[in-house]
Amino acid sequence: MDIRLINVNKDYRSIDDQFLRSLEGVNIDINYQNYVSFVGPSGSGKSTLLNIITGVLRPTSGDVYWGKTSLSKASDVDVSSIRRSKFGIVFQDARFINEMTVEENILLPLVITSTDIRQKKKYYQTLLERMNIVKLRNRFPEELSGGEKKKVAIVRALINNPEILVADEPTSNLDETSAREVFNIFSNLNRLGLTIVIATHDERFGAYCNETYWMSHGKIDKFTSRSSS
Repeated sequence: MDIRLINVNKDYRSIDDQFLRSLEGVNIDINYQNYVSFVGPSGSGKSTLLNIITGVLRPTSGDVYWGKTSLSKASDVDVSSIRRSKFGIVFQDARFINEMTVEENILLPLVITSTDIRQKKKYYQTLLERMNIVKLRNRFPEELSGGEKKKVAIVRALINNPEILVADEPTSNLDETSAREVFNIFSNLNRLGLTIVIATHDERFGAYCNETYWMSHGKIDKFTSRSSS
């Protein structure tokens, strides 16, 4: 599924009843099986942009297309259904349920979508092995390191076989070794055909992604492509 943003603006109402513009005039094409990053400092609009791309937020003006589906014309029910089936999301904060084991947290999206867990058993085991986290399955979230939590969050995002993996600040608070491991995980997933969309302040992602949009103050300042470099 391709994604297109056409002249997207996003405004928020402040506590003193003023409008604050978080995104301005954003035009983006994310092609199927591409690897794209949005890089910029805190407050540049990256997280808002990811929420627009995944349909969590609606733009104030402009439109978002998921394939041929216009989000401005789609119902909230349809948007939620497409998001559950097409997207896997790695949140900036892991959002684990601390009383549940790693395995239970990973499989929770299957419960939410009423998917027969038995049908996913082999796929689940393969994900654990590829991420080298088989030994973590019976641990609880508070027993994991930062790097281990990121890996578990990625597996949870992949459990429903999404077409598009979206990650917000996936290397935040990681040491160099763990960050590089995350870089390699995303690169390998992209080589397997998964569309990857990253929002990050970590400029090193530019060396791994096919396309990078550099952001500040809610705008795209620059676009770079590895294929054209």
